[in-house]
Amino acid sequence: MASLDRSVFIGSYHFITVTIYMWSNLFSSVYFIAAIVLTILGIVLIGFRVRVEERTFNLRLARGFIAGAYFMLAISLFLSFFYAENSDPKHIEIITPAVSALQSMFFTYTLLSILQPTYVTRRQILWHTTIIAGAIILYLATAFTVENYRLVVHIGVFSYICLLFFYTHLFIKKYALSLRQLEDYYDEDEQGRLSWVKTSFIVALSIGIIASVSTYFPIWIDYWFVISYLVFYTWFVIRFSNYVTKIDFYLSATTHKPEQTITIIREPEQLRLDRSAENDPAKEAKLRNSLEQWVLDGGYTRGDISTEEVAELLGTDLPSLRSYFRDRMPCDFRTWRIELRIRKAQELIADCPEVSLNQIAQQVGFVTRSNFYLYFKKITGQSPTDYRNQIAVGK
Repeated sequence: MASLDRSVFIGSYHFITVTIYMWSNLFSSVYFIAAIVLTILGIVLIGFRVRVEERTFNLRLARGFIAGAYFMLAISLFLSFFYAENSDPKHIEIITPAVSALQSMFFTYTLLSILQPTYVTRRQILWHTTIIAGAIILYLATAFTVENYRLVVHIGVFSYICLLFFYTHLFIKKYALSLRQLEDYYDEDEQGRLSWVKTSFIVALSIGIIASVSTYFPIWIDYWFVISYLVFYTWFVIRFSNYVTKIDFYLSATTHKPEQTITIIREPEQLRLDRSAENDPAKEAKLRNSLEQWVLDGGYTRGDISTEEVAELLGTDLPSLRSYFRDRMPCDFRTWRIELRIRKAQELIADCPEVSLNQIAQQVGFVTRSNFYLYFKKITGQSPTDYRNQIAVGK
């Protein structure tokens, strides 16, 4: 009986030992797997084809920078895997803030290029890169030579946080500008199209802050941190791919320059004639008929056409179109078009109950599901799902 108990004890001990060994190897292999995945993702980024023209120069350059960031992070993970046992904690503690700063610069520049493809000039790129690289070299040289290196590391982390504040201010400013340009150009609510850019910046910002102090975490937390940002980096490549395929949509709005009108001082008689021309009954009747035909043709279901293009299709210009809605319609063009889309969505939900709500949202011109749900409930008083359930009960 005693020998049996001892055998059970020895067996349990070996099982626990093997389990711990397997788990430790599994955790350490996270670095290796993440490094391979990041390398593949970097190659995929380089493989994305961006049309070569002056307007896409920054975006093509940013694509190379962000791919370089992936490769740089992959190399650091490879080194962590192969030299984990022999690595010097001091070196890791010093290098981590520098790598985080470079990652933040690459991501911020890439996201700014997505928001405003022509915003950053080549001279600005050169100056900013030179300043950041010089600061990093000075930081590394000082940290590796002074005795109290932790003080230098703390100064480096503080400087990095200040840099993030600068990037955040810049991003918020350019995000608001890009959103305004998109909404002015397409006369649509475009927050849904840019939400992934904002999410990317917030997550990248959080990753950078956590990474800069990750050397003070227990090793198992660092493993989960690696897995977390690997998921984000994979998601970002997917979103960037979608952006590249729809690049003309963004370029058209963010690089569009409205025609400048020359203000001319007119006499009162001339002003009266101008107003008469704007309120020309024949011109208004023609526009009204064009709008009716446009609705019959389902033109309001297109979500990728600018208001200027709509005006051209209607045989008028943008100022005249907006003037007509301001003077002759109960609401502006954007609100009117949204109501048409929601009414069409109600018809489709009633006639095609088997079609998903996401498909219906796309068919009537909504780019994002959130906008569709928001305006559907605002106009009908209930969500699309509740409306569909009500229709089903009625049948």
